[in-house]
Amino acid sequence: MRRTFALVSLLSVLPACIVEAPTSDKSAPATQGAAARAQVKAVPVKNGAVLGDLAELVGATFAPPSLTVGDSTRVVLVFRAIRPSTEDWQVFVHVEDAEGRGERLNADHAFRTPTTTWSAGQVVQDEFGLILPQGWRSRAVNVFVGLWQPTTNARIKVRNPEAVRTDGNDRVLLVQLPVVG
Repeated sequence: MRRTFALVSLLSVLPACIVEAPTSDKSAPATQGAAARAQVKAVPVKNGAVLGDLAELVGATFAPPSLTVGDSTRVVLVFRAIRPSTEDWQVFVHVEDAEGRGERLNADHAFRTPTTTWSAGQVVQDEFGLILPQGWRSRAVNVFVGLWQPTTNARIKVRNPEAVRTDGNDRVLLVQLPVVG
């Protein structure tokens, strides 16, 4: 419980832009860059989208807070259950280029803890990795998140679209991340 409050508190005070410090070591091998990316602390993003009567998307963390083609960025979505569901909803994650070129990556997946087992007030963390494929050209990506039913392809409604950024199709725009390298 303490970790939840610390995350929520941190989310409200952290800046939205992260800039890597330059280095004077010009002889460092490329593999050292990937290792350094893996050691970067997670950057939290606050949200607050209410997804149907099932859950609130409290926020997420990204480590590192950028994407590099071929390297993994660890994402942890944080949900707070409003009530259990009789249906197992899944997470959809759409990564789209922010420049409108049409590049898109889906990272849809099932929760490790099915929504049918959630109890009111329970905090559920959903961890996964994002990897941009070779040939990705965009310099920034928009990360959209929501819940859906794979059997019917139905999305759960965002109940507070006036309070969070959405695309009008029940996709929450969680963050825009830079693509580096």
